[in-house]
Amino acid sequence: MTNPLVLRLGLTLVALATCASALSANDSRPFETTVRPLLTRHCAGCHGGEEPEGGVRLDQSATDLADAKVRATWEKAYAMLVRGEMPPAEKPRLSTDDLDALTSWIRREVERAVIAERGGSGRMTMRRLTRVEYARLLEDVLGLRYPNVPLNLQEKLPTDPQSELPLNDGDRLTFQSLHLKASIDLVERLVKAVLADEPRPEPWSYRFDARGLGKANVAGMKQGEQGLGGAVPANEKEIKRAAKVSIGVAERNPDGSTTLPPIYRTDGYLGRDKMGAGSWYLELPYVEPKGVLRLRIRAGSNVPKGEGVPVLRVAFHNNVINQLYNRQLVEIPIENSAEQLRDYDVEIPLDLVDFPYVLFERSKMIGVRISNDATPLADREKPTGPKGKPVEWPYQESKIVIDSVEAFGPGAGEWPPRCHTALTVAGDKLNDDRERAAAILQDVAARAWRRPVAIEEIAPFVDLYRQRRADGQSRDGALREPLAAVLVSPHALYLVERKTEKPSPLSGVELANRLSIFLWGSGPDLELLDLATAGQLHDRQVLTAQVDRLLDDARSQVFADDFVMRMLALERVENDPIDFNLTLKSFANAKVAELREQRLKHDLAREPVRYFEHLLRNNRSAYELIGSDYLIVNDRLAHYYGMAGVEGPAFRAVAAPEDRRGGWLTMAGVVAAASRGNKEATILRGVYLLDRFLGEHPGTPPGNVEPLEVQAKSDKKRGQRSLREQIALHTSINTCALCHRKIDPLGFAWADFDYLGKRSSGRAQALRSGTDAEPDGSRRAANSTIDCSGKLPDGRAFADLDEFAQLVGDQQQPSRYRFGEVLVRRLTGYALSRPLNLSDEELIRSLVQSAQRNGWRVREIIKSIVLADSFTHG
Repeated sequence: MTNPLVLRLGLTLVALATCASALSANDSRPFETTVRPLLTRHCAGCHGGEEPEGGVRLDQSATDLADAKVRATWEKAYAMLVRGEMPPAEKPRLSTDDLDALTSWIRREVERAVIAERGGSGRMTMRRLTRVEYARLLEDVLGLRYPNVPLNLQEKLPTDPQSELPLNDGDRLTFQSLHLKASIDLVERLVKAVLADEPRPEPWSYRFDARGLGKANVAGMKQGEQGLGGAVPANEKEIKRAAKVSIGVAERNPDGSTTLPPIYRTDGYLGRDKMGAGSWYLELPYVEPKGVLRLRIRAGSNVPKGEGVPVLRVAFHNNVINQLYNRQLVEIPIENSAEQLRDYDVEIPLDLVDFPYVLFERSKMIGVRISNDATPLADREKPTGPKGKPVEWPYQESKIVIDSVEAFGPGAGEWPPRCHTALTVAGDKLNDDRERAAAILQDVAARAWRRPVAIEEIAPFVDLYRQRRADGQSRDGALREPLAAVLVSPHALYLVERKTEKPSPLSGVELANRLSIFLWGSGPDLELLDLATAGQLHDRQVLTAQVDRLLDDARSQVFADDFVMRMLALERVENDPIDFNLTLKSFANAKVAELREQRLKHDLAREPVRYFEHLLRNNRSAYELIGSDYLIVNDRLAHYYGMAGVEGPAFRAVAAPEDRRGGWLTMAGVVAAASRGNKEATILRGVYLLDRFLGEHPGTPPGNVEPLEVQAKSDKKRGQRSLREQIALHTSINTCALCHRKIDPLGFAWADFDYLGKRSSGRAQALRSGTDAEPDGSRRAANSTIDCSGKLPDGRAFADLDEFAQLVGDQQQPSRYRFGEVLVRRLTGYALSRPLNLSDEELIRSLVQSAQRNGWRVREIIKSIVLADSFTHG
């Protein structure tokens, strides 16, 4: 039988089959004089001749390391050599000199190949922006900020490649015809929405005051009466339109305001069906879908103890028979009390909202529905009573109090709109058409291309403007095509850096772009560009101060979101079909359960992000990510964890209960992401811990291996064995054991967590009594105690999750599996927009030493990365 360790040695050196054929004479000499003799002494006995072990032959020449796959194999061999996994334990070990010679050759040749591949400087000279980065750039350049209305422009662009590598890896961010078409379509739509070259629409505005409406019939929770709002048109002589409001199932307060109960108490379809149930329903005069529709809602809330704040939901709603359509626009948590009403502004860009406006056109009105979309934190059981007799609802619910609503049509505010004015401000003082267009295009290009732009560079765009003017287009209308062309230029779509034969400092503007894309996910602001063009940004004190400024800015939340969501694969929590079993706990209402689950998943996925952001804002130690005495939670998560005293949707630091003091390791969202909805997920969890927390990707498993639960169903005897025995059988095949000897012992660290991240004494008690209660009520046999023991790939053993955290959290232990170093590697790869390789080992050693000196504080780690030559020089 083939020895698995010998086979693994052969697999990791598969690229040695024809090694130095493409190297120059100077390159091949070290291989022939040093590397080949070592391979002959230690490897060729098993991996030579016509029938080598594992089909890997090592007595031939080496392959060109310019091949990325070959290079990856050599890098993996390097990692196994330095960890002592090669040669196998039963074979003679390499001497210190031989080990140094072989690893030095691998490191040198990998670095040479990487530099050659990247144009001689070791950096990516062009990288396409991710769809999130490009969407944010467009929002910034065009001023697309609308209060309380998220645009989610990235959803209109093709998804970026998914892999275990950084999402912003320049090697994987290719650009295809699909990207070009989607970018052009999106930009043309945005520019058309921003540039208003049409006359001002008919202005109208209305105020709907609850005190002036008819009394709402609350008895029996029936439909309320319909009232007419007071019209305040800009020109009453020319505009004779009426708007009206109907308020259904609302309570009239003594001061005349109305109180809306949660919509799930009045409409089983959560506002997607009945027009007025539990809502304010506005019927506004129809206008062409251009410009911004503005609402101002004066509201507050009544929140019973132990429940979450209500959520104000604004939606376009068409209620014409056989043409029912509902489009949610806004969700706003109402945290202020009903005693302290406040105004909530909502701006709806009609051009950018996907809605079949033909429905509104047919009915001659725009339907806007305002409702209370609260979902309970605590479970609900539908009360039962004597047959045929109504039962009083026993629960107190969070309610919204609405005093008034104002509506303003697209023509009621400033004209042209503020986005138009901001976009064309550079040409305000110029009367000549060509000069005005050139000034506007140059200004927009400088912001979109993220650098100073010479007037000669925008000459083709100015020529296009002149052609459209000659075709009869208006002064602003003719700007649309050239502006769109500027925004889909490669200078906008790509992060571009000069190509040099040797490592050299980035220009000030290139460094400003690297920094802003890294920490803001968008282009640099004026202060950063001014420092860059003045030649001051390479000053270490100036650069350090700018890192602090960018991290203190709210825009850095994009960095925290993107980096942590990617590192921990938290998108799985929201997107995977993980069943939280809330249907039977929401009075059997599937719609309510779905919404509750959606909001819970969102908060579970955001908890690790907000926790990292807290460390970043307060410059705390990275090791708090795997052990601390506090959590960053909101009311919904606190309720999920069984914690009292946390009110409101805002995340804040609170004392952690005993079973949640492992930082990321004990967060339910992290365990759920690792488990992927599988009740038996030991192997999946082991893979996750090895990759995400220990920094070693386990490789791709064979495609013909069935999951444990499938094996247990097909083999009853196997299903009766303990989990550890099942896994031992699963991995008894040599090719499986190669990876599973590292994976499986790790997965047991989370053995006392269920697949939803619940870790409770009740479950532990169930296990000790011989049964394990799953979240869905099913039970399975179990041992008398929970065995959470395992070991790290380097052989160090742990008894439970706490000991696992202590081992990887040892700040002084020079182990490859030290968590701080893993985080440094992840952050560095993200900052450099590429996966790391052997040529970066010296950089990592330097960054780790710096982190140790600075107490592993997260902000200091980021500063060290930015100040490193690899970031400032490429």
